[in-house]
Amino acid sequence: MARINTSREDNPVLDTVSVWLYVLLVIIGLISVYSATSEVNQTFQFSFSSIAGRQLIWIGGAVIIILTIAFANVAIIDYFAYGFYGFAILLNIAVLFLGKEVSGAKSWFGFGGFGIQPSEFAKVATALAIAKYLGTYGIRFKGTRNVVITMSLFLTPMLLILAQNDTGSALVFLSFFLVLYREGLPGWILLSAVWLIVIAIARIVMEATGISHLWTMGTLSLLAALIVYFGRKNRQLIIATLFVAAASAVFSVAVGFAYTKILKGYQRDRIELVLNLKQDTRNMGYNLEQSRIAIGAGQFVGRGFLKGTQTKMGFVPEQHTDFIFCTIGEEWGFVGVLVFFGLYFGLLFRIVTLAERQSTAFGRVLGYGVVCILFFHVAINIGMTIGIIPVIGIPLPFISFGGSSLWAFTLLLFLFLKVDEKRR
Repeated sequence: MARINTSREDNPVLDTVSVWLYVLLVIIGLISVYSATSEVNQTFQFSFSSIAGRQLIWIGGAVIIILTIAFANVAIIDYFAYGFYGFAILLNIAVLFLGKEVSGAKSWFGFGGFGIQPSEFAKVATALAIAKYLGTYGIRFKGTRNVVITMSLFLTPMLLILAQNDTGSALVFLSFFLVLYREGLPGWILLSAVWLIVIAIARIVMEATGISHLWTMGTLSLLAALIVYFGRKNRQLIIATLFVAAASAVFSVAVGFAYTKILKGYQRDRIELVLNLKQDTRNMGYNLEQSRIAIGAGQFVGRGFLKGTQTKMGFVPEQHTDFIFCTIGEEWGFVGVLVFFGLYFGLLFRIVTLAERQSTAFGRVLGYGVVCILFFHVAINIGMTIGIIPVIGIPLPFISFGGSSLWAFTLLLFLFLKVDEKRR
């Protein structure tokens, strides 16, 4: 899939290490999808009408994407970055009116027996748009105007995807905060995000357990009073403390309203289950419980290909998509999971290395965009599978069944590799 490696400077190539790691991950994904969707005691047989056969067709499409990028002019990537972003925004607006609803999210365009999810491609377009903006001559991630424009580039598609009720995909856009941190985002903004997460969890716990929200307001008031008292000689500290306390109180009220009035019952159940506020292994927690059993059943070396009983008996619904990691854990065990993590984080480390070597801000920002998007997907999907993150539905890159996710992640990775090829 990459051009023949050579040391000649006038014949650059896509990074061979990244390409091979990608190939291995895609192969693992195809094997896992086949295993998760095959019948009990089924001997190896393959059909293009099967789910695994359809995944192979998606892989064929990914190969076409790779070849197109490999032989394209790298200047096209920069030139059409904003156009691609605008097109992705229009698609995500159109899907709200013309799309079909799948698993409660109206985020799909249906074409016969196939579906395309524009939110997946919005991640690619957003990474390109942010890289284009911050890579523009004279633009630095400083000053209110530049910061607001940059953040609006990823908050806009995030809000559109939230409107589609696709919370999992929307949360991935928060990964761009890490990209911006690399470009000079002040540390206090990240600390503020952590603080808001703490406030949100505290308010959810109170709503779920019936504790009065006045405890939150009282605690915030006490902390603010102590800081103001001990820092009373520092006027700026006092103003900042009062602002943070007021903003935290408003945010707490907003979280309480969203949790009780906007979220659906099953969404609240999932959150409460993860926070150990509710125990239920037969209804909303069934998937999670069976997922844990499947992964634990793999033990050290796994049960072997096509031999996972949890996988074969279909105990974990949607195992070929959101819960595909269960198949890897059960059939290949601890050793297989270590190898899988080694390949994944090897790819991420390689991209970070290439990103730091870029001679332009465009290449560096795009590289970190790739890393952060992939990392968030992996962390959320696996965290969801083992029960440390609410079940929100998000694919495991290159592994889960689906054309939209595979094509989008392939496009994201190889666009950056093409930019890196130009550097070399």
